[in-house]
Amino acid sequence: MGRTMTDTKITVARATAIIIVFTVLSKILGFVREMALAYVFGAGAATDAFLVASTIPAIIFAVLGGALTAGAVPLFTAYRARWGEKEAWRLFSVMVTALLVLLLGFVALGEPLSRQLVWLIAPGLPQGTAELAAGLTRVVLPGVIFFSLANLYYGLLNANNIFGPPALGPVLTNVVLITGILAGARFGIAAAAWGTLAGYAAAYALQVPYLRRVGFRYRPAWDIKHPGIAEAGAMLGPVLVGTGLGQIYLIIDRILASGLAQGSISALNYAQKVALLPQGVLAGALATALFPLLAERAAVQSEADYARALVRGVSVTLIMTLPLAVLLVVLARPTVEVLFMRGAFDARAAAMTTLALAFFGVGMVGQCINPILTRGFYARQDSVTPLKCAVVAIGLNLVLSLILIHPLKHGGLAMANSLAATFNMFQLSWLLKRSTGGLVSFAGMRRDALKVLVASIACGLAAGLMNAGLAGTLAHGTAAVFARLLASGGAGLFVFGVTTWFLGVTEFRALVEKVLVFAFRGRHTKAVTG
Repeated sequence: MGRTMTDTKITVARATAIIIVFTVLSKILGFVREMALAYVFGAGAATDAFLVASTIPAIIFAVLGGALTAGAVPLFTAYRARWGEKEAWRLFSVMVTALLVLLLGFVALGEPLSRQLVWLIAPGLPQGTAELAAGLTRVVLPGVIFFSLANLYYGLLNANNIFGPPALGPVLTNVVLITGILAGARFGIAAAAWGTLAGYAAAYALQVPYLRRVGFRYRPAWDIKHPGIAEAGAMLGPVLVGTGLGQIYLIIDRILASGLAQGSISALNYAQKVALLPQGVLAGALATALFPLLAERAAVQSEADYARALVRGVSVTLIMTLPLAVLLVVLARPTVEVLFMRGAFDARAAAMTTLALAFFGVGMVGQCINPILTRGFYARQDSVTPLKCAVVAIGLNLVLSLILIHPLKHGGLAMANSLAATFNMFQLSWLLKRSTGGLVSFAGMRRDALKVLVASIACGLAAGLMNAGLAGTLAHGTAAVFARLLASGGAGLFVFGVTTWFLGVTEFRALVEKVLVFAFRGRHTKAVTG
């Protein structure tokens, strides 16, 4: 018997909350990790060597990790619906075996070729630094086995509506890595490399007991002729190419920035980490929680429920991210000052990062909605359409970068990124509507979307006025600027909430009513039990 829509809403809401909590914690720990690295090792040759050594696993993680998580959910759901639980688990034993053989082969080749790998990534490193980077590469390289398997397991657990351990995995990785970095004060930079490897292994080990709890028993099985392997290849292949193209774009973008003023690459890096935070925390959490539901509805051909859930996910994401995007543009300077203005990060760096952050803010809505739309295609086992869209968006990004880099410098690269992400949002929406015969349509959102836009503009005006009004009294010092940022952002969000409520945005009112019901229910429960 399938779940009712009420049960589904509760499941998605609870899963989203769990993922948001752990994602926020992981992002915070990510910043702490960078601060610890700077505190212990500074910006010297040892840090350069460690970052170069970490690049190879990071690229593989970006390309392979997300694809495995995204591919596992619809494949497992479809096999379970079609052939039953036992056959679905057998397929994944075959997949784990094939993945292990592939990864062990990669590590076996990469270990003796670590010097050549370092040269490909950073050909300009001094010989001593390159030798150190090669040694550290040999330490961290086996980590690709652990985090690749962990990401496959994340997808399997999500398909079984278990979201906590997968969301906790990156948190645990960061905790172990920070411990390794701090140990480096006594044992040197090698401790950070060993901490990286141990962090990946810890995230993998965390998933294993929960996999056994849902019924997975790994039995080595080499069967590359299994029909599920062909389905997995057809599903994951375009995803891998798409994410690989994304990494190629980042490399090209960095090359373009390297021809600009000193500090341009750093400014883009700092700004992008801040701008992508809502995507990782809010949109990423919602997309992850919604994905199993979309895959399930698509597998059992419950098209109406599939369309309703997808449109609602986009609507909620728009309400959450549009005001944040406006606030990021309006409050870019105090945001940069609070997060980075200390030590060697001077006023020039702050000005450059502020410019990039404001331009990245323009594309926040597209960056946050695109993962949900993409998973809408993945749930239907269509990974080719998002790949084609990614190719078009990357091409547009590069063209716009070449056009905008001259008048706007590094800000032009950020603006090109935002415009391409927004264009990709519209092309994905249109193609999703066309591929479902019009069933998935966002036309009904237009009126509410316009109201949210009006409320977001009011939010930006209120925040900007508050920020300007407090600039004289709360101008200097991290605490003062943080208080100004908090007051300005709070004023903007208050105006957004009031305006959105009185304009009658349906989804916003529903969200507020659920929060109030939950709050009063909790208070009533305490009163009764007290």
